[in-house]
Amino acid sequence: MQVSFESDFQKKILYVSMPSETILKDTADVEAWRKQWVEVLKSWHSPYKALIDCSHLHIENTSDEMTGALERMFEFLKRFFLRKVAGWGFQEEYGHKQLPFEIAVTQEEGLELIGVRERVARSLDDFRSVIHIDNHFEQQNVELAFLEPTILTKEKLAILKSKMTNNLMLWHSQWHLLIDCSNLDIPTEVWEDFERLIRFLKGFFLHEVVGYSPTAKTKKYPFAVYRARHKAAAQVKGEGTSSGRDANCKSRK
Repeated sequence: MQVSFESDFQKKILYVSMPSETILKDTADVEAWRKQWVEVLKSWHSPYKALIDCSHLHIENTSDEMTGALERMFEFLKRFFLRKVAGWGFQEEYGHKQLPFEIAVTQEEGLELIGVRERVARSLDDFRSVIHIDNHFEQQNVELAFLEPTILTKEKLAILKSKMTNNLMLWHSQWHLLIDCSNLDIPTEVWEDFERLIRFLKGFFLHEVVGYSPTAKTKKYPFAVYRARHKAAAQVKGEGTSSGRDANCKSRK
């Protein structure tokens, strides 16, 4: 069972979704979901609200045992900073009535259930889920990838900046940015906007940007790009002596 989590530390919201059709067949699936959620909580140290996209979630098992497992899972999570939880994408035929929290039909209604009122730009909001960020603290690297073919625009750059800024809440020391370019195209007309984003990030410990796996051999990007990931990673390997887990905020310029 694969679950996607996005932590918005600024707004104190954890967004939970299933990237593809997901079926809860038994209590072992509930346990797998709980373990992934608990792993994400290592980054949280304050109360938060959770919004769950249930549009791909099917509950096949309607037994009392399954209902009890779901109830225990969320009671457990409430002991670890979870203050409110709601879902959206309700479909009765998917067994959503069995879930121990309120589920709305739309995302906007789901946000209202947890006490958040904001307009959601659907197409751009979907782009947030395409952006994938991995933090490699020991190597002092942030790895950025796009799960679907992406042509960056000014609007998408704004979404990328928002997600990258949110990720900075986890960093307190120098880091390097590795970009998987296999699904990425940056038109020359937005290079200046992209470079502004990089200058902004360099004000928050970013040291260098390196890419790998261009979409085509002749494709140009506003940063150095290598064909293989290991060659790109070698460019930034071992430049620092401290781990990204260690704070050196006094060195920030």
